[in-house]
Amino acid sequence: MAPPKGPQKTKSNENTKQKSLMNWLGKPGEVKPKTGNASTASASSQTVHTPASKPPSVRALTSSSKSSDTGNSFGGTPPTSDPIDVDMLSDGEERPKQKQNVRVKRKIVIEDSDDEGDTSTTVNATQAKYRTSSPEYYDKSSPSRARVKKPRVSKLPSDDDDDDDEAATSFSARLTRFKKSPTKHSRKSGSSSGADDDDFIVPSDSDEVPEVRSSSRASSRSTSSRRSSVSNKSRHSTEANESDSDEPSAKTSKPQRPSLKKNTDVGGSLGGNGSLFLTAAEQRTQEKKTEKKAAEDPFSFLIDPKDKDGVRPGEPGYDPRTLYIPKQAWADFSPFEKQFWEIKQNHYDTVLFFQKGKFLELYEEDARIGHTEFDLKLTQRVKMSMVGVPESSFNFWAAKFLGKGYKVGRVDQAETALGAEMRVAANKSKGKSGDTKAKEKIVRRELNKVYTNGTLVDEDLLTDEQAGHCISIREDVSDKGEASFGACVLDSATSQFNLSAFDDDVCLTKLETMIRQLRPKEVVFTKGNLSVATTRLLKAILPAACLWTSLRDVEGFTYEQTVKELNEMFTGEEDDASMEDGVLVDTVPQGIRDMAGCKTAMEALGAMAWYLRQLNIDKDLLSMKNFNVYDPMKKGRNLVLDGQTLAHVEVLLNNEGTDEGSLHQLLARCITPFGKRLFRIWLCVPLRDVGDINARLDAVEELMEHSTFEVAFTDLAKGMPDLERIVSRIHANNCKVKDFIKVLAAFKKLSKGLNNLADSSESFESKTILGLLRSAPDLTPNLKNVEARFVVDKDTDNLLPVEGKDEIYDGVMEEIAELENTLDAQLKKFEKKIGCALKWWHSGTGNKEIYLVQTKADQKNIPDDWIKSSATKALKRWVIPSLQTTIRSLKEARENRNTAIKEFKGRLYAEFDTDRGVWLRAVRVLAELDCLFSLAKSSSALGEPSCRPEFVEGDAASIEFEELRHPTLASLRESFIPNDIRLGAGGGRVALLTGPNMGGKSTVMRMTATGVIMAQLGMLVPAKSARLCPVDAILTRMGAYDNMFSNSSTFKVELDECCKILRNATPRSMVILDELGRGTSTYDGMAIAGAVLHQLATHTLPLTFFATHYGSLTDDFAYHPNIRNMHMATLLDDEKQELVFLYKLVEGVASSSFGTHVASLAGVPADVVKRAELVSDDFAKKFKAKVEDKQKKSLSSRLPLVAQADFTYLLALAMGKLKLPDDPYKQDALLKGLKDTVRTYIQQS
Repeated sequence: MAPPKGPQKTKSNENTKQKSLMNWLGKPGEVKPKTGNASTASASSQTVHTPASKPPSVRALTSSSKSSDTGNSFGGTPPTSDPIDVDMLSDGEERPKQKQNVRVKRKIVIEDSDDEGDTSTTVNATQAKYRTSSPEYYDKSSPSRARVKKPRVSKLPSDDDDDDDEAATSFSARLTRFKKSPTKHSRKSGSSSGADDDDFIVPSDSDEVPEVRSSSRASSRSTSSRRSSVSNKSRHSTEANESDSDEPSAKTSKPQRPSLKKNTDVGGSLGGNGSLFLTAAEQRTQEKKTEKKAAEDPFSFLIDPKDKDGVRPGEPGYDPRTLYIPKQAWADFSPFEKQFWEIKQNHYDTVLFFQKGKFLELYEEDARIGHTEFDLKLTQRVKMSMVGVPESSFNFWAAKFLGKGYKVGRVDQAETALGAEMRVAANKSKGKSGDTKAKEKIVRRELNKVYTNGTLVDEDLLTDEQAGHCISIREDVSDKGEASFGACVLDSATSQFNLSAFDDDVCLTKLETMIRQLRPKEVVFTKGNLSVATTRLLKAILPAACLWTSLRDVEGFTYEQTVKELNEMFTGEEDDASMEDGVLVDTVPQGIRDMAGCKTAMEALGAMAWYLRQLNIDKDLLSMKNFNVYDPMKKGRNLVLDGQTLAHVEVLLNNEGTDEGSLHQLLARCITPFGKRLFRIWLCVPLRDVGDINARLDAVEELMEHSTFEVAFTDLAKGMPDLERIVSRIHANNCKVKDFIKVLAAFKKLSKGLNNLADSSESFESKTILGLLRSAPDLTPNLKNVEARFVVDKDTDNLLPVEGKDEIYDGVMEEIAELENTLDAQLKKFEKKIGCALKWWHSGTGNKEIYLVQTKADQKNIPDDWIKSSATKALKRWVIPSLQTTIRSLKEARENRNTAIKEFKGRLYAEFDTDRGVWLRAVRVLAELDCLFSLAKSSSALGEPSCRPEFVEGDAASIEFEELRHPTLASLRESFIPNDIRLGAGGGRVALLTGPNMGGKSTVMRMTATGVIMAQLGMLVPAKSARLCPVDAILTRMGAYDNMFSNSSTFKVELDECCKILRNATPRSMVILDELGRGTSTYDGMAIAGAVLHQLATHTLPLTFFATHYGSLTDDFAYHPNIRNMHMATLLDDEKQELVFLYKLVEGVASSSFGTHVASLAGVPADVVKRAELVSDDFAKKFKAKVEDKQKKSLSSRLPLVAQADFTYLLALAMGKLKLPDDPYKQDALLKGLKDTVRTYIQQS
């Protein structure tokens, strides 16, 4: 409703108001009274709830409420000024007040909590003001209604007279203000507990009434339900549960807080001329009060939010996780609001779900987010915006919020309603102050945990079977500009921590490799710690959905604090005396102690531990003691695939960021979730040792040959739950009972199945599988130990201790049995007294209504002290007052039983967790077997030809593939053309690859790299034959792209990657360089390409594919014994000017790059293509003539510069200016190559 006009202070306006009043009162006979609608009061209340609606006209208001046989209309009020004289106001009511320039504020919503009709001995002005919208003010029981003789209605004033309209509206509304509440006496006689908010305070039952949530404010106030005293009491109880006002008791007489600004003022909505009967001085006083209240705002700190340091959003150093709340605001909070803001102030960027019985509710900004993002219905709960969802749907809604990138927190009730009552009763004797008592009546709520995409633990929220990593990064930049990194990688679902520390190069190769391998979902870092280059790299390669969590300088733990925290966490009380400052004790996990000397890694762990503590999951995860050292490159032990290689060869993802067509999608055929996670690790770090590769190949071939063994394994693994993650949840005491039972059954099945598979594998020639299966522990004793401690309650699915195993539980059960027997004995006495059979009746759910006596409806001789609770046509149920003490004791005993059951479950989980290492070893065996089966299935699916690769030992890598196919493309295209690949093994180590664009050069290079990866994984390869000396690293530089996040051009990116290759390549490496030097001018690019090629072929000596369009390089390096000229074959139809790609790798030099033909294929206009051909031919002729002329003029020009460089190097060696490399293989290869070079040029001369 729009705010009414303010009071007019001029004399003429006062006269107008008096005229309006006389028009209203003076002619009662001109308009006949009509029967009003009983819902008028309710409609009036609804109108107040609609800020956007306009003030109803006097005509419409009068026509809808002229008279009413229910007494809910103001039409029957006597036309005298006595009932509206200010002296007639109730003691607790404030005099009516008039507002000027009423601003739109959040005030209307408060009336539902304050208009209950009950008023304490001291009622403040706000309560009196808001009560006018309550239907109870229209009740006939009011003293003013008793004086009504007949309804009188005045003549309607003119619609053109605005002032008259205001006066009439004000008068009609004012007449309703002086009804006496029929329940007022009950407030005076009641205790202070009635003023407290029963919804936030102890509810009547743990099953809080859900219908309150599903009904609107207006509909919960039907007029008919308020007419009897019984319904008034019922309404008061219902609204007390619905309201969140937390009103203080009459004793404290604490003034209520003004409502929020954005809603219309209630008093104003009831009539803008409410001050009509006040003097000018009184009006001025009321105006001042109104302005003062309008200026007050209970949540004014949300208008201009700041973090705890007083920094506003957008300013440097702002912390979105915290909220500053001024001290004066805390004094005005109700008990629940204080409870809410105590949690919210430290988790301002988190969507908090507050448990309220069987519902979870969002408040304030969280509620508005839910309304905006998911269209959840936004309502007003007293002073706070609110949306609610059923508790059972929490996982559904949490997943939705997480999917939008929000953090989600859950605040649970730490006790039931009965538990709260028991606590309050136990604390009565402590003599606490009123405020403390009011706070105690609030059901205790605690932040259970905070969920983020990178720290999810709950099964229902984990949508991906792959690991979802959260990584904490710490960078230390030295004076030389070299970056040193420390990282702590967490897989929260399995509670696994990996610590890493490394010095990185300019390209940040190791960091990029780690990020591409892990693909984290959340990154934790300290503001200002990461360099610009690091930040740009992370932004370029991290997934778009990755959550960035920044910590302030004062947050996280320093090195010294981290050591102290770890010692305290992993040291018992008896070992406290042995702790030394800055030194890790022996009880700290070995993985942490191995990294104790790396400051950056320890600080990264400290930041992670601090962050997990804020999420309330640090103890659950850190106490698993699952710490390992992580090396992203694993040099010396495995085939190294750095971040660029993983991207260029499309090992994990394609160039579009999905797994379609990737090597991982082709090969990953595991059944179990933990097997799938392990296989991804295998794929990122293939084997290098010949013995390990052959052992795995033997196992894969055995699995391919024994189909019955595969059937037995599939029966065992299919349907297996994610044991690795569930074991972690059991450790955290966060496992559902049904999952725990499922885990025990799964481990029993696993133990038996692995034994059977081991027996079956004894006949295998390869002992790899048998050795793996025999390494699995026998789980039978561990299972018996756990299963002997509990039984499952079939009715409640609770874990109950075996009789005699838990003294606390047994004692509680004895007490319950004794109380139940006492009640049964009393029932038999009642049967004798009444003379008929009786039985107990209990409510279907909850512990509220139990032990009611049920009789027939016509049963006689019912004792007078029995109280009827409910009835049906055939039955009646009775409350027996004399048994209530016993029943109360029974309820408390059952509450103690629930507590004992919960504590027993925790002890049972702890007992299971003591054997965590045993359970995980068995899981690891099954995971490795699953990965071997994945390789076997992938090998079988390759088609023909496929072969087992042959591996040989050697000082340098070599590869020989016959009819090699790309595994992914070959599966998509039956006509895929295979190629023979040979590098090393007596031939040239460098293939100088030429040919047209689209001719298949990149495909051949990627295909070769993929073949090497598959062979060293230990599986068959898609080739007729394969012979390899293992490769230690695959280094690639492919594609043309810039990196605007790193402030690098296309050419700069090329040279950065090229520099990394020259620095890291060895004779055991494989290098792929695609079109180096094309990002700059022709001559510069040619010079750089030639120099790099010479370095690789002469000094570095890796296996190399060097693709180029610089044809002159083939002439310059024709002499080099390590370089073989190869090209992709094509056919050219000169008549049709068509180019046919044969996709066949052959010896020799391509006659041309056929750039103009490719342009024609791309649809470039023919005229442009012809002109380009002429320019190309002319340029080639001039360049060739220039070279020939130079060679004729200078004898030295006949020897290429690269050959001259070789002679210069030999001279430097002879003069002792240079030394041969330390690697024996490099020495032999270098000297042999130079010798062949000299021989070649001597023969040519």
